[in-house]
Amino acid sequence: MGQGLWRIARNQQLQQQGYSGQGYLTREHGRRIPANNVSNTSHRKQAQGGIDIYHLLKTRKSKEQEGFINLEMLPPELSFTILSYLNATDLCLASCVWQDLANDELLWQGLCKSTWGHCSIYNKNPPLGFSFRKLYMQLDEGSLTFNANPDEGVNYFMSKGILDDSPKEIAKFIFCTRTLNWKKLRIYLDER
Repeated sequence: MGQGLWRIARNQQLQQQGYSGQGYLTREHGRRIPANNVSNTSHRKQAQGGIDIYHLLKTRKSKEQEGFINLEMLPPELSFTILSYLNATDLCLASCVWQDLANDELLWQGLCKSTWGHCSIYNKNPPLGFSFRKLYMQLDEGSLTFNANPDEGVNYFMSKGILDDSPKEIAKFIFCTRTLNWKKLRIYLDER
């Protein structure tokens, strides 16, 4: 995971600065200047305008952390963008290190909606204590139950309030869900 974060930071640095075979290029007044001609004042301007990831990486204290960015040092928007590329397993692991960032409801909401595109609970007012992370775990468990026994899986979704007992809602759920076994799905639809 650390190497992936390093690549993202490095790619962002390369996008902020042009790149050529001779070295890095920066843009100043609409033209490109080779890195060996760039003065420290342009680096200071870049740092004043926003956080320069290159400088963040240079301020690391020990060689052990080389290639690893502390997401808490970055702006929250950038940290959330990086974490949004993780799957649920990696996001749970990231929450061990960056608890406040990785437990963000928007990240878990995105994971839920990208895997289970339609659930009745998305259109309702959430109950007290509702969490998209908990919903993700329930949806995952319900999908596994469905793949073992479709009737029990649908009953599980209904008992948790995730899915309404309506043919239209069940059809939307089935159509927008990527994790259901198609053989079990076919058996379920044949029986109904």
